[in-house]
Amino acid sequence: MTTTSEESTTDQRWQLWLTPFPKAVGEARRQVRSILACWLVPEEAVDTAVLITSELVTNAIRHCDNSRLVHLQVSDDGAQLLLEVSDPSRNPPRPVVPLAHAESGRGLFLVRAAASGFGARHRDPVGKTVWATVPRLPAP
Repeated sequence: MTTTSEESTTDQRWQLWLTPFPKAVGEARRQVRSILACWLVPEEAVDTAVLITSELVTNAIRHCDNSRLVHLQVSDDGAQLLLEVSDPSRNPPRPVVPLAHAESGRGLFLVRAAASGFGARHRDPVGKTVWATVPRLPAP
């Protein structure tokens, strides 16, 4: 895993390359919590960002070829956090309605409920990026 951090007075950006195995999800959560604490992001926004990161990274790992890396990028423009997870799959995320007793399948519903914005875009030459935004400060 490789990390880099780019900071300026108005925008901060951090990224992490993850191996596509389940243990990477916990590492992504820990790293995001750590960088957001360094950026002095309020705890409520940190908790939301960590939850969203967990769901997006889990989906990327579950649905991609395990010979390619997953890319996580977090940006902070001072007003909101932008969480982006890129993987080599061209298939867009599709929410499903899970059975009541299902142990998975609710991730995108959680992301949509927790995020202030959510979407996906194709990447050239291959893959997609799924993104979500979280307000940096709690809503008044």
